[in-house]
Amino acid sequence: MPRRFGAFLIFSLCNAAFFSLLRIAFYFANKPAEILGSAPITKAFFIGARFDLRAAFIFALPLGIVFLFPYKKWLKKLTLWLYTLAFAAIMLIYFVDFGYYAYLTERLNAYIFELAANTVTSAEMVWQSYPVVTLALALIALCAAFYFAFRALLNFAYSKQGKKRDYWFALIGLIIAAAFIHGRFSQYPLRWSNAYFSKNAFISALALNPMQNLFDTYKFAKGGVTFDEAKTRLYYDTVADYLGVKEKDAQKLNFERIITPPAKEKDYNVVVILTESFAYDKSSFNNPELQTTPMMAALAEKGRLFTNFFTPTAGTAKGVFTSVTGLPDTSTVKTSSRNPMIVSQHTLINDLKNYQKFYFIGGSTNWGNIRGLLSYNIEGLKIFEEGTYENVERNDVWGLSDLDMFRYAAKELSRTKEPFFAFIQTSGFHRPYTIPEEHGDFKEIKQDEDLLKEYGFSGNAEYNSMRFQDYSMGEFFKLIENQPFYKDTYFLIYGDHGLTVSSSKNTPKGIINLELTTNNTPLIVLGPGIAPSVDDKPASQADITATFSGLLGKPYRETALGRNLFDDSISRGAFILASSGAPLRIGFIEDGFYYVIWPSKEGMFKYRSKDDEKDYCGEYPKKCERMKTLAQGLYETAKYITFHNK
Repeated sequence: MPRRFGAFLIFSLCNAAFFSLLRIAFYFANKPAEILGSAPITKAFFIGARFDLRAAFIFALPLGIVFLFPYKKWLKKLTLWLYTLAFAAIMLIYFVDFGYYAYLTERLNAYIFELAANTVTSAEMVWQSYPVVTLALALIALCAAFYFAFRALLNFAYSKQGKKRDYWFALIGLIIAAAFIHGRFSQYPLRWSNAYFSKNAFISALALNPMQNLFDTYKFAKGGVTFDEAKTRLYYDTVADYLGVKEKDAQKLNFERIITPPAKEKDYNVVVILTESFAYDKSSFNNPELQTTPMMAALAEKGRLFTNFFTPTAGTAKGVFTSVTGLPDTSTVKTSSRNPMIVSQHTLINDLKNYQKFYFIGGSTNWGNIRGLLSYNIEGLKIFEEGTYENVERNDVWGLSDLDMFRYAAKELSRTKEPFFAFIQTSGFHRPYTIPEEHGDFKEIKQDEDLLKEYGFSGNAEYNSMRFQDYSMGEFFKLIENQPFYKDTYFLIYGDHGLTVSSSKNTPKGIINLELTTNNTPLIVLGPGIAPSVDDKPASQADITATFSGLLGKPYRETALGRNLFDDSISRGAFILASSGAPLRIGFIEDGFYYVIWPSKEGMFKYRSKDDEKDYCGEYPKKCERMKTLAQGLYETAKYITFHNK
């Protein structure tokens, strides 16, 4: 083995071992008094070791590149001093992390920069709270030890002249480094959300690596993902009245409501089905000529169909966040599920005591980092994802086919004896629009391309993919309709988001021109006591958890924006936000009007009428002002609650 290659591996593995020693020190310095059990602690150490290996190989990568060049005395000296400085920076991060956790019981994160903004006060606090001189001497000693050890390693690496074959070993070294940096035998890499497999805060903290946590949180802090307390307070009264807050407190910004719906005689089950790109304008409800979703149309005839149901923001991960928390995803940097600063969220799913809880997804919950949101906040959740399904093969980049996942979910729910909550997430209606080889008796249909374009489809591949998602849903209901639990279950079926189209037959021009096709999806609710009906009042994806909580007849504590859609005493509306890119678009829908705040357009429009260009603020000034206040107020409130919803 070439000495440079050996030195690269030794350096990487020694640093990984050292980082793991620091993790062990963190454990003994901070472990709580209560016994947490060996299994979660062992798992936290295992995940943490993978983070440490990643950090160690990232740290070693520049050295691997240096070893590709011929020996130069000046390059060796420069490498020695730069690495010593880098090691000092890493040790400083660990020192600060230990102190930060002792002070705030959180691993080091980007909030440190906000604290450091008050330089004098922060410096005095550190000087008075920590043994700064002792820690500084320890840091110097560690750096000196690193300097001499690393110098010896470089001497070893350069003690023999490199040969041409060393370049092949360098390639092997890079492959090994890439594997450990990826961190998982999966399409998705190791992410911070893997550390949040337990609701216990210490266990999650134990699994994290402070360097990665600082980096992950800094991305969001740098992007301005935060809240404005003053603006939230400015709109408090209007928003609190809209939400039905009884104990109003503008100073404490209290949005909590204790809801006590009429009690039910038994514990009913809940199945929430989030369907990929289930756009209203492409469904059978809007284009019966194509019959893209006949199974869902048949289900709607058995329950209540909400035609003016809107997801606040477009994006699947955003839809999952909203569905679980009852909060619009207001993040302007990727998605809220990817932000480790707000992983802790209150969810009404946890109010379902003594319920078994399931989450089914064909792919991986590492996608969008939704694993952290789910595992950390939902007690006892059993996740079925790619790699946990037995004897089922991967269909494409999105994992299992919808049909295989639905079949598996039907089998799992059928053998559940206790009341249950199940969240089923489809992903098949998505590029590359793969129809699996095993597709039951589903038959593809070739439609006229021009007709498909009239309805906003890109072609037959997209059209048949939507049909297959619908077919898979139908197969799921065929498998469970004769099961004992079926008659005691509420089903809520809706889309994660719609799709952008420039034209779509039968779709009101205002929906397209105001770009609401990405937000408008059908919602179907069926279950005990729900008579077939059509509801055309506004409804929001943020209302999902409050709605099934109300249907179950169980008291619940609502801290987010959700409201029970079957409560006729409330006025209904839907908040709209386009935050994925500039310019930001904020809006609110109520009583057939859509108030939108856009740099290019602002006003109150009838989004389902032919004169969608007409601004009705002149005719209804009070209505216009109320909707504008709610649009701005719900945006600021959602941001604030997201950071105060533990």
